[in-house]
Amino acid sequence: LTGSKNSKALCRVSIVNAEKPDEVLLDTLVKPSWPVTDYRTRINGITKEHLENVQFTLRHAQAFMLKLCSQETVIVGHAVHNDLVALNMGHDVVSDSSYLFRAKDSPLATPSLKDTVKTMLNMDMPETHDSVNDARKALECVLHWVENDGKVALVERSAKNRPASMGHKLFVHRIPKICNEEHLNAMF
Repeated sequence: LTGSKNSKALCRVSIVNAEKPDEVLLDTLVKPSWPVTDYRTRINGITKEHLENVQFTLRHAQAFMLKLCSQETVIVGHAVHNDLVALNMGHDVVSDSSYLFRAKDSPLATPSLKDTVKTMLNMDMPETHDSVNDARKALECVLHWVENDGKVALVERSAKNRPASMGHKLFVHRIPKICNEEHLNAMF
């Protein structure tokens, strides 16, 4: 009704045990509370059909996290702040691989998990995100950083994640549906 959108809405929650990463504590889809305008299937593989009969809600995910975490629990992941926003949850004890590693070509850039895993673990990530795999690989990268006392290689960013070396590129993100080809032509 308001036209508001929640681009950080939770659609899947996956938690692995850091002491035994093969143990999945929770991996479930989450029922969206708002109508979905973009399932981001190309990124996460989740379709409208996957979410149709899901009964697990954001409240269920929050309750699980509250039972699992104390103030001393360390939440490990990559770009954990996004996960906490999606969970509508605050937590002060995090180990975030997106802050531990630096990009070789730009010290201020945050390297992707895909590039971090490739550089630190010499492994390729699947094209479609799998949040259980993402959790495990972020944990492995953090453990690699700890084992090496933070003295780790700079992350080699893939061509897709590097700025163009010649010329300029324009990245347009989320063009409003009301914009048509004429609007865009007039703008450029």
